[in-house]
Amino acid sequence: MKIAISATGPDLNSEVDPRFGRARYFLIIDSDSGKLLEVIDNSEGINAPHGAGINAASKVAEAGAEAVLTGRVGPKAFVVFNAAGIKVCSNVSGKVMDAIESFKKGDLTFDQGPTADGHEGLGAGFGRGSGGGGRGRRGFGRGRG
Repeated sequence: MKIAISATGPDLNSEVDPRFGRARYFLIIDSDSGKLLEVIDNSEGINAPHGAGINAASKVAEAGAEAVLTGRVGPKAFVVFNAAGIKVCSNVSGKVMDAIESFKKGDLTFDQGPTADGHEGLGAGFGRGSGGGGRGRRGFGRGRG
């Protein structure tokens, strides 16, 4: 079975990245042999203003993965996986090679739904706050939103 693992580096000694959509790499592995088949660089997803989970899930689906191992996955990526028939195991941590072994032993369970809240990008917008105006004056602060 082809599995995709979110990883902090491009090899089997890397740590599992706890984020799915903003993971640095996705390693495509043959779970039977443990062989690394493909490395997907997700550098554009790390700082994407929005859609990181959906884009990452599409890349993994296009690579032919049948299962995903990651720390957590949001609702939009989960919808893509569900539509593609890809199973998801979250709360995976440690080294990629150890995650593969846990998967092969059947120690991991598949999720029934997303394991992270949805996010709308990385931006820090400007909101209207009320700043201290001092002695009877009203101030207009710039609240970070």
